[in-house]
Amino acid sequence: MPLPTSLPRNTLFGAMLLALGACGSNDNIAAPRTTALAANDRAPAAAANEQAMIDEITSSLQACSYDGSPVRIETEKMAMGVNASGKNVVSEIMKFTGLPQNFDVVEHPEVPNAAAVIMLGPDKLPRRVIAYNPAFMSDVRKATANNNWAPISIMAHEIGHHLSGHTIQPGGSQPPTELEADKFSGFVLYKMGAALADAQKAMNALVPDSDGPTHPGRGKRVRAIAEGWEQACAQQGGDCDGNVAPVGRGPDPGAVASTSTKEPSSSAPPRTVASREVTRSTPVDDVAKVGNTVRIAANAALDVLPAPDTNALPSKFGKFVIDEIGILDPATRAAFEQRMFEHAEKHGIEIVSIVASDLHGLSADDYAQAMMRQLRVGKLDVGNGTVLVASPKDGQVGVAMGPGVMLEMRNYIALEKKRLSNFIDSGYPNCKSVCNAAWTERFFAAAAHIADDTDSQDWQIRFQSLGEILGAFEAEQQTRSERRYDPKSDPTNGKILRLQGELASRNVGGSLTHWVNQPHTRIVGGDPVHVISEGRDLLIYVAPETERLMVGKLAEGGRYSFIVRESALSRNPKDALSFDLLSFDALP
Repeated sequence: MPLPTSLPRNTLFGAMLLALGACGSNDNIAAPRTTALAANDRAPAAAANEQAMIDEITSSLQACSYDGSPVRIETEKMAMGVNASGKNVVSEIMKFTGLPQNFDVVEHPEVPNAAAVIMLGPDKLPRRVIAYNPAFMSDVRKATANNNWAPISIMAHEIGHHLSGHTIQPGGSQPPTELEADKFSGFVLYKMGAALADAQKAMNALVPDSDGPTHPGRGKRVRAIAEGWEQACAQQGGDCDGNVAPVGRGPDPGAVASTSTKEPSSSAPPRTVASREVTRSTPVDDVAKVGNTVRIAANAALDVLPAPDTNALPSKFGKFVIDEIGILDPATRAAFEQRMFEHAEKHGIEIVSIVASDLHGLSADDYAQAMMRQLRVGKLDVGNGTVLVASPKDGQVGVAMGPGVMLEMRNYIALEKKRLSNFIDSGYPNCKSVCNAAWTERFFAAAAHIADDTDSQDWQIRFQSLGEILGAFEAEQQTRSERRYDPKSDPTNGKILRLQGELASRNVGGSLTHWVNQPHTRIVGGDPVHVISEGRDLLIYVAPETERLMVGKLAEGGRYSFIVRESALSRNPKDALSFDLLSFDALP
């Protein structure tokens, strides 16, 4: 449908939305167990072409709810988000994640409960948003016997989508990413002080038994919440049988009360534990952001990581420093944790440093790669994460980088390993029960160097189609003869874009072989695949590690939405264009 003239183009988030819920037809979705949060309309039908799709979504926000029910609402009403209630709840949850917030929170009266969405703003850049109905907190509490944790678990689920960097496609999300968000919800609710039954309350009350096309059924999702809750419990050395509420602050009474009725919760109120400033003798437990400062709570066990498992459900990490043997100086660690938090907040790069007690029979590199996937270090869509591992017991060090960071840092991997090895060979033997500040800083040298070298990269998805970046490239080419070329001012050089296409072949051959850049292949660490998009031949270079981070595999003949970084463009339509793969999602 055409863009209505009544819709302002400078509304809060005009243009395109791609939602993280089940945005397909309502026919295949079982009715939720409560009608309080049911959908009020079907999602718009698929558009005949990209422009028609954008026009349609521009005029009617396609959003999807926590239980997979589709909903259609008008984008101009998104600007009505003036009530701070939902923002207060999100702010309270974020204090327990140990991560910077990478999304906005707005209210909308037609969202059935809450939805994680990606929209193009007036600057044509995608923005992550949690949209929620201002009345849904009260509705959820009524449907869950006035359980204060239920609305918080729903918000935590949507937060998990954004912190993990899940890509969002027309037609809905994928069951694996829904389970990831569920696991994150259980993880953070344990840290907040919820008993397992409370963390699962909303899921048990609102979600149908059967699997939907994009959302798994209740049983799978309840198990995912339990996995996250138990993982957080193991990290903090708690009673993990699920029958006892963990020690934690619990939801802020003011934040919850402002979005719900004030009836007492059916669950026992969470207990409260004080947090104090870190000293060098402070035992390390959990890291949380309080105000603008990262704090490490006291009275604690060692950090505990999950065992590497290729079949394990990933869950977003909550610490930038993980010490399984308790060797790092707590004050130095806390200061570096703060530095990495601020680096992630400002530059979008997530760097996690691990002192591992056991590599579980893997090489340190494979262990680092496994932890990058299982802890979802970096945003899945743009691959901006790094995991550094030192295992004193095994005498090994390892490095894993997301595909985006790898393009910048591949030539320095050996140097980072040398820095980590220096800590194992020289620093660790000199440490007694705990390393001093100097030796602890030596362990952080590799992470510090990567932070210094990644503070200028652009992690915004600048273009939303192949045609859009080619249009910008053509415009730049027409003016290039009038001035000296400057790659820094080139609007397309090294920029990230989203494009759709068919994977024609995983083995490039024939006339396309001429266009393969062998030196670039060595830099990326993998061969290109042949993709056809908008009638053009593309070479998309795929690092072997990249596919392991995804929720699916690339298959010839499949259609995908790719997020790529520009490598080489051409005005000649017969030339193959080159890009580096950051992530992909299968299209319906």
